Amino acid sequence: MMVTQQQNFSEKSLIFLASESPRRIELLQQLGVQFETINAPVEEVALPNEPPESYVVRMAIEKALSGFNKVAGKAIWVVGGDTVVMLKGRVFGKPKNEADAFNMLSRLSGQTHDVLSAVAIVFDGEVFSALNTTTVRFKVLSESEIMNYISTHEPFGKAGSYAIQGLGAKFIKGIDGSYSAVMGMPLFELNQLLEASGYHSE
Repeated sequence: MMVTQQQNFSEKSLIFLASESPRRIELLQQLGVQFETINAPVEEVALPNEPPESYVVRMAIEKALSGFNKVAGKAIWVVGGDTVVMLKGRVFGKPKNEADAFNMLSRLSGQTHDVLSAVAIVFDGEVFSALNTTTVRFKVLSESEIMNYISTHEPFGKAGSYAIQGLGAKFIKGIDGSYSAVMGMPLFELNQLLEASGYHSE
């Protein structure tokens, strides 16, 4: 039987981000709250016939719970997030290799797709979660544009094989929704969850 050892962190940091993603760290910094990060990986596999919306929310919750189980203390808020790209009902996660990235970007070319971005908070054993859906419109991409973009290595580690905050921005004609959600964490929803869980009243 494996026993998970709890880690002791600074008492001043009430918020813990269950992610070491530079994008999510940058986004959480925008809220002006003090936080620390926790490495709390979970297996990101969809259940049979699981709707994309349910999957992304479940992943955010599982990440937050995984992080919650690694810290000690009472007045702590653990944040988890997950983001996927969906085109015509098909979910695009992070590319496995160059061919996978090329396939994703080729399919997104000239199309309008949805970005599903979920955020979850675990506080005192209680779970709070929210889902944001943002629509993104892509320009038509040539094969050389896709190959040049892949050569920068930016697509890797990104849902849908692109980064709205990076070089991938030049492919995006417009969005209807939340920029931060497409980047990796919906800040409006996150702040609402912090309010609902009593963080701002501390």
